[in-house]
Amino acid sequence: MKTSISLFLSDILPHRKNFVHRIVKSKIFKDKTTDEVFIYLKKIGLDGFELLLPQFATITNADIKEIKDLVKQYDFPVLSLHQSLRFFTTTKIPEITRLFEIAEMLSVKVIVLHMNSAKKQIFDQKYIDALHALEKKYQIKVSFENMEKHIGSLFYGHRWHDLKFSDLVRKTDFHMTFDIVHLAHSGGDILHFFKNNKERIVNVHLSDYKHHPLNASLRPMRYKHMPVGDGELPIEALISVLNKEKYKGLVTLEINTDMHGVGRSIDRLNQFAQKRVTR
Repeated sequence: MKTSISLFLSDILPHRKNFVHRIVKSKIFKDKTTDEVFIYLKKIGLDGFELLLPQFATITNADIKEIKDLVKQYDFPVLSLHQSLRFFTTTKIPEITRLFEIAEMLSVKVIVLHMNSAKKQIFDQKYIDALHALEKKYQIKVSFENMEKHIGSLFYGHRWHDLKFSDLVRKTDFHMTFDIVHLAHSGGDILHFFKNNKERIVNVHLSDYKHHPLNASLRPMRYKHMPVGDGELPIEALISVLNKEKYKGLVTLEINTDMHGVGRSIDRLNQFAQKRVTR
């Protein structure tokens, strides 16, 4: 498996930031240049990164060329491409087609789509066939990410419920990006979920989580997507299962932290791996 980290395009190319991007930004880049960030992330052993496209922005070929130049300069590749975050609107086929075009330019083989952003389309055979046609044309996999349970998704169990989500992905013949925090927050067992869906999972979004009485309502980010080891999830056991099952996909850190938190997470993952070797 390859270790990765989720990074916003707007953080990597700060000159592309608009007003919204200046508010929603990664702590990793605080007081750091892109050069410094890439050098550090490669130094601590990450294999590459997941490119998260920003909201409210049109991504041009010139933007992607800049990313390609940086990737080549630092030998730090894009390993997966994540659609822009959406909370109320629907990701339509033209936008997904553009994702495939961008992924091809970056030599990426996995695209991450949010199940909630598909909305009713995921039950439309024309939509399903269109995505499969794109997969076949570009030889790139679509992976749907399991979302979290909250007050607005209670009646859409296929977005977050472990069995309903996995059954739908199997039925539509797509792959999965498995977000362990989303599943834990929604009441699922992360170890059982991986074992039951290992043949479909191509990307694991890794971070830690603490249960809190306000998580289901106010949903404070303080208790979600934490550095590895700062929460309550059995991440050491999950890493052991990934190794035992000879998982060949991506493990992508998706954590709300600064550079020190990233380094601490990698140290802990290395400790988990070392424990397995010495047992």
